[in-house]
Amino acid sequence: MPDVNETIFDAEVRHQVYLGRFSAGVARRIIALLNRTNDDLVKRLRELDTEWTLARVDALLDAVREMNRGAYEELAAMLGREVESFAGYEAEFQARTIDRSLPVRLDVVTPAREQVYAAAMARPFQGRLLREWMAGLEAGAAQRVRDAVRIGFVEGETVDQIVRRVRGTRARQYEDGILQISRRDAATIVRTAINHTANVARNATYEANGDLIKGIRWVSTLDGRTSAVCRARDGEVYPVDKGPRPPAHHNCRSTTAPVTKSWRELGFDIDDLPPATRASMNGQVPGDQTYDGWLRRQSNEFQADVLGVEKAKLFRDGMKLDRFVDRAGRELTLDELRRLEA
Repeated sequence: MPDVNETIFDAEVRHQVYLGRFSAGVARRIIALLNRTNDDLVKRLRELDTEWTLARVDALLDAVREMNRGAYEELAAMLGREVESFAGYEAEFQARTIDRSLPVRLDVVTPAREQVYAAAMARPFQGRLLREWMAGLEAGAAQRVRDAVRIGFVEGETVDQIVRRVRGTRARQYEDGILQISRRDAATIVRTAINHTANVARNATYEANGDLIKGIRWVSTLDGRTSAVCRARDGEVYPVDKGPRPPAHHNCRSTTAPVTKSWRELGFDIDDLPPATRASMNGQVPGDQTYDGWLRRQSNEFQADVLGVEKAKLFRDGMKLDRFVDRAGRELTLDELRRLEA
């Protein structure tokens, strides 16, 4: 029978799988907003004609810049609402997971949503606050469009040629235009911001329950896409109030799991406890294991949910996890996340 720390570890890894889908869903909604703005931008570019002058180009770019600013303000507001709602849910999940894993009733504190959200907004990830990343996205997108249009003007290109440079070509599904850079950058920031918020909520929960938790274990998704820094930190245990925390880089998928104190560290006389209860809280860190090994211990249904039915069969037949990734298009909203983990 798994002890408390093994039970929490399993719950955290499973939860991180779902969070990856949730962040993908948020990113998809953000990109849909950008796509609507990009369509309007292309319409404005087509207002130019063969008689265009530098003055007309600059006037157009001013209008595009205002359009871009409005779009990114809306994008930042949308992401802010998602992050605030998620911050509260994540803190509740962490406290609930610890509480349900304990063999006896102890007081487990849940940080307030406002506290977690404020901490997530005030704490930088990858060197910047979330609002600074959003401002950088806006500035970068405006700069790329301005440069593309001015290059076209200087080189005497047609409006169609400039539009293709900006939007891309249908044959390449518009992934060869400079607007694709904005979509890719936005998705990266969204996914990283969600993981950042999740880890701020976890840390707030661990600190609020410092009388019960003695350490924080770094847990990496070990497959072919894992970064060197996350591979190196996987399994390391850090103090509750110090040490590195995910995300270690953009698109980081690492998470953490708490290590609870033993009965003796909590002040209990374990000789008075039943044997099963005595063994459940030993303060030990779960043994080394990879994500591949963890997934092989899960049910066939969960493996199929993560990998897809056919890939799950190949996985059970011995294929390594880094040969394939989560099936495309599987996304979770926050409401779906709540239902799955109720």
